[in-house]
Amino acid sequence: MNPFPTITLLIVDDEADIRSGLRSIIPWEDYGISVIGTAANGAEALDKIRYYEPDIVITDIQMPGMSGLELVRRAKKEQFDCSFVILSGYDEFEYAKSAIKYGVKEYLLKPISIKELTELILSLKEDILSRRDIHSDRLSTLYKLRNAQISIQKSNLIPQLLRGDLSSAELEKVIQDYSLPIRDKESCIVLIQAFSSNPGGEELPETSLCLIKLKNSLEQSLTGSSLLTAEYPPTGLLLLVNLPFTTPDGSTLKETLATHIQMRTEAEGKIQIAAAIGQPVPSLLGLPASFKDARQTITWHIYPKAGPVLESGEFNMDQPPIIMPGNDILDAILRDNPEDIRSNLNGYLDQLLNTPAPPPSYLFSMCNYLVITLQSQLSKYLDGMPKSYTGNSFATLQSLNSLDEIRNFMCRILCAFADELSVNRAVKSDPLIEKAIDYINKNLLKNPRTEDVCTYLGLSKSYFSTYFKNKTQLNFRDYTLDLKINYAQEQLKFAEHSPSEVSILLGYEDYRSFSRAFKARTGLTPTDFQKQYTLEERSRQ
Repeated sequence: MNPFPTITLLIVDDEADIRSGLRSIIPWEDYGISVIGTAANGAEALDKIRYYEPDIVITDIQMPGMSGLELVRRAKKEQFDCSFVILSGYDEFEYAKSAIKYGVKEYLLKPISIKELTELILSLKEDILSRRDIHSDRLSTLYKLRNAQISIQKSNLIPQLLRGDLSSAELEKVIQDYSLPIRDKESCIVLIQAFSSNPGGEELPETSLCLIKLKNSLEQSLTGSSLLTAEYPPTGLLLLVNLPFTTPDGSTLKETLATHIQMRTEAEGKIQIAAAIGQPVPSLLGLPASFKDARQTITWHIYPKAGPVLESGEFNMDQPPIIMPGNDILDAILRDNPEDIRSNLNGYLDQLLNTPAPPPSYLFSMCNYLVITLQSQLSKYLDGMPKSYTGNSFATLQSLNSLDEIRNFMCRILCAFADELSVNRAVKSDPLIEKAIDYINKNLLKNPRTEDVCTYLGLSKSYFSTYFKNKTQLNFRDYTLDLKINYAQEQLKFAEHSPSEVSILLGYEDYRSFSRAFKARTGLTPTDFQKQYTLEERSRQ
């Protein structure tokens, strides 16, 4: 291993799998390269370039918000001497070439070859070193690396403590070696999460930038305070706070957090932020318990009256009585009546919410019970369990941001059950629909279009589309998309099938389109769905 990593590297991509893969699959330290961080979009990357001044930046070109090309332009305009490596999809190849005018000489086509990328980075490294004044730059690099190492250790300490990686002696050594502004004494964890209020339910590209601004404002205003901050992916922050917490103006921790959160939410508009203060623990080694409390407490943010900063002592943790769903919801599904489905579902949810702000875990459990019960009841009508939703509704409900999102998610599941039942009936009663469905199922991985089915059936597109809609109450394109998402759910239950591979298998040229469609129907991204299923399987073993 190289004892002195002389080159610093930043990895930028909006896909978490790609960021973590690029960071871990190549032994960078062995090549004398230090990965100083990752970023999920151009805005976050520019902020880290300003802070770390990395030698090399690997960046995707097509990202929400600030693109990779705009990142290069901005960094060059601000005169940062970074060597950029552009990652480009086939349809972006010509676009990537325009980066040449900004001094970008290297770009790779996706899917990238790890061998090719490694060789390219090593070549860049040699080029950078050959242009340096070895002695003066070595001192400059040492200084930059020392600052980067301190900043990284500040961010890494919280995850290390939460995993229980450090003994008391090791903790004390880290605090002293890196001159960290905290002590091993009574402390707590604060969990801060940003939630998009985007009607489409899609994560806004501004979310991570909003958290960066919040993190910076907290660190600047609380300079000298005994606290550390760390990222909590995908859209969160963790604060480690020594107690008692003090500020020059005498504000409490809750008041300080509320002030900063209010400033950010007023500035951002579409971003909602909530913070949960975990219960105090006597030493830093006890922080996992404080973190667990904060994670449970922040779920109360779904209630509008809870406020932006939550503490567990403010809420009633007692579980209300179990309320069993009636048969009215099943009846509405069997009648394929969307209005009655929503109305009866809302009536049931209102019963669950009759107790003011019940524990969210209670609400999630009862909704999950409703889904499982309906799946069992509908199996008698479908010759097997419904395939339109096979995910973990409890896990998805935990990821939602408001009561309205919970109502809409549950309604989508129940309406999908009704659609599946409608198609099943049409198949059994109509030979033409049966023949069309059979063709779609056999050719799903060939990305069948309406035209393909019409050619197979010998019908015009307009006639078949109308006929299919009249018989099934579904748009043919939506039905095909539902089948793809059902297939993806089954494939993602196998760890060897990565989300990107499933996306390609189903004919998606753009992973983001697949991820959006998957989340719209299941409530989780493909990556989160697979992680959740993997965790469940491990817990059963």
